Amino acid sequence: MQSTDDSEVDHDVLIIGGGPAGMSAALVAGRASLQAAVVNAEAPRNAVTTASHGFLTRDGAHPMELLEIAKDQLQKYDTVRYIEGKAIEARESGSGFEVELEDGTRLTTNRIVVATGRRNELEQLGLPGIEDVYGNSVYPCPFCDGYEHRNEALAVFGGKGVSEFVPLIRNWSSDIVVFTNGTKLDPSTVSAMNERDVQVVEEEVSQLVSTDGNLQAVELDTGDRVQRESGFVFDDCSVPSSDLPKKLGVETTMNWGMEVYDADEPGRTDVPGVYVVGDARTGFSGLMNAASEGSECVEHIVHEIAQERWQV
Repeated sequence: MQSTDDSEVDHDVLIIGGGPAGMSAALVAGRASLQAAVVNAEAPRNAVTTASHGFLTRDGAHPMELLEIAKDQLQKYDTVRYIEGKAIEARESGSGFEVELEDGTRLTTNRIVVATGRRNELEQLGLPGIEDVYGNSVYPCPFCDGYEHRNEALAVFGGKGVSEFVPLIRNWSSDIVVFTNGTKLDPSTVSAMNERDVQVVEEEVSQLVSTDGNLQAVELDTGDRVQRESGFVFDDCSVPSSDLPKKLGVETTMNWGMEVYDADEPGRTDVPGVYVVGDARTGFSGLMNAASEGSECVEHIVHEIAQERWQV
């Protein structure tokens, strides 16, 4: 894997973002001998968690450990460059694109794959103390972290749509209290949950009480405390990490209440040469799915480039 600071380099494909989607894309590019580069700010959304789960052969690894393994395995592909940095501008240039990094480096490429994921804005949740427990004992994804908290006393935080989430959470524990943080649910919804021994608390939350990142209790504005050990958040608080696709003319759409970039399954957007994969496209892909999307996207690009070269 090349490591260089050349200010201008031509690439077949430039991959922005180095999570599972981006690094998987880079691996396929390297194995197809494409001139490629990965630009990665190394600030993933899941860095707050202590471990990643559900990734085949790496269950329980920290997200940054996964990155280091991926970087190491890219070393043998001499057509792939890894650049630690942040892409801040992107524009069409000639028949391709020019991308500018925060340090002033400019890169040129024929195609761009955006795999920058999303970032959390935890304040949107309106749960004081959430920043102390998020990723440690309160999470968004039960498939990622439910097993480690099976059979615990769980808190589920969410508004109107939370009733769709509770049956899923019940797979890991039957001891569930739902906190709507002031949102009033339909009485029939509350009754259905109560009948299944799920308590619903509609008072506003004044504080998530924790010790060293471990949830201890949920304090209400009434002063009451409900003892809980861990929990899951239904409402999304994430936004796209990068606006580069917008700058290139890519439209956004809504998916499960989240603003995402509009792209098909291989990652193609309506802007020729611009692709979006992973959480930036779906809102939430999960590690395995994100890696698959990155791989599929660049396989599609390899087919395109092969056909273009065939026609010359």
